[in-house]
Amino acid sequence: MAQRTDPAHPGAALLTNYAYGRSVEEALAKVREALEKPGGLYGDQGLYRVVEVVEESLDSALRQQEDARRRYLTTILENATATVRGRELENPDADLVSRLDDFFTRAVTFPDPHTNGVHPRPDQATFGWTSEQPYIEHASDPGRALALFLLAYLDHYGLYLGAAVRAGDHPDAQPVSGGRPSAREAEGGEAARELVERVLDICGQHYAAVTGTNSDQWDQESDREVVGIALRTVPMTERDTYPQTLETYLHEHRALLKRLWQRYGPDGMFAGELVLVDLPGCFALCERIDSSPLWLEGVWVREGQEENALERLKNAWLYDTGEGEGDGR
Repeated sequence: MAQRTDPAHPGAALLTNYAYGRSVEEALAKVREALEKPGGLYGDQGLYRVVEVVEESLDSALRQQEDARRRYLTTILENATATVRGRELENPDADLVSRLDDFFTRAVTFPDPHTNGVHPRPDQATFGWTSEQPYIEHASDPGRALALFLLAYLDHYGLYLGAAVRAGDHPDAQPVSGGRPSAREAEGGEAARELVERVLDICGQHYAAVTGTNSDQWDQESDREVVGIALRTVPMTERDTYPQTLETYLHEHRALLKRLWQRYGPDGMFAGELVLVDLPGCFALCERIDSSPLWLEGVWVREGQEENALERLKNAWLYDTGEGEGDGR
């Protein structure tokens, strides 16, 4: 490719010349021989100069496609990571990152099979890769970047992708109920008894103030179970401060909590429609519905609770606690 050296020259700004040769050097020599002569493009007038030499072959076309794909992925990552900036993962699972890197490398970065001539095929029974050679794992910088971006994105929205499925394992080793996103298995452990009791006490105080009822009228066992489930969706790093977080939240939403009780309590227009409204722990559920709804949904179903009960509370809390009837918040 030759570029015009004189802006005033009326010719094209760029010219491409083709030549066949056994090497790039040989092809370039042929072009210069033909054009570097008096009156030629690269002749005495010096109107054009060679600025780029590109080898065009099957291999070079693939390299150019890969370079274009890398530039495209770089643009995506530079724009997309802004959505999770400040949410860098601490000590991500190395094996999980490696497998995601392999997936993105195969599917996005280098979609052609990279298996030393052996083309893997999806096995319909195991959803794994089978071939005549042992499993080969591939990696690339864009693949790893996409893997980390996916994990950070899921973490940002309260989801956790655990490295539960290893090579050779069956993919349904840990099924997700009803196709819902899985909860953060690594963090969703049972909360300490002391924390459960503190949260129960906070919920009880606010519930008594809103409803005018007292602990003698509450199902203590069911209340403790509900609070325990809610606390499973609080990240480990936030559990120590969660009682204060909940206290602040309930103070700020006191008017909405009163409206919820007025509409769905025993004297409300829709009495009996929300079984969870009879428990102080439903206030913690309301906070979790606002903070981490998908995680709460997953844990709730996994713990064997009635799915409709949580769904009705969520709809009532999000869409039926506004100033006017049914106008939401």
